[in-house]
Amino acid sequence: MMGFYRIIICLSLIVTGISCSDEESVSQVVPETTGSFVDARDGYEYHWVRIGGLDWTTENSHYYTDDLTCYIYQPYNYGQSVDYTELYFEQYGYLYSLSGALAAVPEGWRLPTDEDWKKLEMALGLSSKETEALDWRGAFAGELMMQKNEGTMLNMQLGGYKIMRTTGGDEGSHLLGSSGFYWTSTRNESKDGEYYYFRKLFYNSPQVFRQSMEPDKNMLSVRFVRDAQ
Repeated sequence: MMGFYRIIICLSLIVTGISCSDEESVSQVVPETTGSFVDARDGYEYHWVRIGGLDWTTENSHYYTDDLTCYIYQPYNYGQSVDYTELYFEQYGYLYSLSGALAAVPEGWRLPTDEDWKKLEMALGLSSKETEALDWRGAFAGELMMQKNEGTMLNMQLGGYKIMRTTGGDEGSHLLGSSGFYWTSTRNESKDGEYYYFRKLFYNSPQVFRQSMEPDKNMLSVRFVRDAQ
């Protein structure tokens, strides 16, 4: 599985009373190849890296769907209106409802499934058993996903999230720069009602968070994936 890209497994410091699994250094994963494409709908250029047999875009989706299904991050300033559109949009792209995320996918690509994310996570060091777990998992896959100009170059962004309209009135944007939330297209069949898996990264955690949420409650970031061409 690791044949097309280089991975240096963690080196452990072995001292009396400390097992080799207690202290790990980050593995180094390099894409097999890289490339780019232009979304014919709006002319936006995306770059991609190939890891674990999949091509992943290295920018969040920038495709506009409509005002109800995509949103540019705006900080919640207790009623003050501040326009951060240009500042945040270039780096973080849109936040999307799940329906918006599905509509944003360019031809030849797809919204990653839960299995696509698991495949990436295994390429970044998680065991198959770890990928099935919920909440924070793995030793350093999250850190590898956030590498930009070296290593994986996946450049997963910490674009926060948007709470959609609720009866409580809190419709603010939250956690820009500290957390990144990414949709999958996979429903969690173990829960009653409609819940879809997502991934979360945190700025000072080397791990990856896996859970599910209702698709009409929040807007999250989006990446695209395809099978290696």
